[in-house]
Amino acid sequence: MQLHIEKDPFLKYRPFAGQTDNLLLQHWHELAATVVFYSVLMLVAPKVNKRIFGDYYSKMQNKKRRLDFDIHIVAMIQSLLAIGLCVPMFAHPLFNTDPIFGTYDFAGFAASLTCGYFVWDLVYCCIFHYDIYGFQYLFHGFGALIVFTSTFAGYCQPLIPAFLIYELSTPFVNLHWFYTRGPKGLVNEKTFLLNGLLLMTTFFLSRCVWGIYVSIKIFRLCMQYKDRMPVLFIPVIFTLNIGFHILNLYWFSKMVLLATRRVGVDDRKKDY
Repeated sequence: MQLHIEKDPFLKYRPFAGQTDNLLLQHWHELAATVVFYSVLMLVAPKVNKRIFGDYYSKMQNKKRRLDFDIHIVAMIQSLLAIGLCVPMFAHPLFNTDPIFGTYDFAGFAASLTCGYFVWDLVYCCIFHYDIYGFQYLFHGFGALIVFTSTFAGYCQPLIPAFLIYELSTPFVNLHWFYTRGPKGLVNEKTFLLNGLLLMTTFFLSRCVWGIYVSIKIFRLCMQYKDRMPVLFIPVIFTLNIGFHILNLYWFSKMVLLATRRVGVDDRKKDY
């Protein structure tokens, strides 16, 4: 049974269609549509939050907190879509046979959806609302956009799922965010702890372990073909990757610290 997907179902809807070998021009309409999709989703998010959280959300006075709730709805949708894209892409033969220079239509589609999200994220969240998210998210959004946009140049496109799978932990991150900032009693203690365990496990395995491993492996592959690549491609992409790994390790250390503090509080409660 064929698990991978070869074709891009929306490629034929490109406006001003014409023959071109430029991968970005082939998929630009999907990228633009994705930016619009997430912009519309951001407008719908308040209604979703009102449905889920009721008066707790509706009566929230802090506008930045309300905005944060809405953005986390968008981020949740994006993470689930990203994980879904990974499944057929990992199964594609080019992932193993020609990971550096191979291209296929569905990979271009995945790149368009990913870049479209990061365009929206960079402009709306990281720049327009820099006061909420700060430099670390600006760096992550800008760097991720550069990395995924580079696949339109025809480099490492089959390897997109190797980086998209970082999103495996993001649904649990978003759930944890809602659990800790939503109304009291939103979920029971067991559900909260189970989500926290899944969050830390998936984050550590997908971003810290797999992320570092796959970056080293891809770096070695790229070095074998460095003469066929632009001079700045390897230094820029892998410098950004080092930055991502430092950021991921920093975020994970904060998770461990918070978990340790929580265990300490629970132990003190038992003593009384």
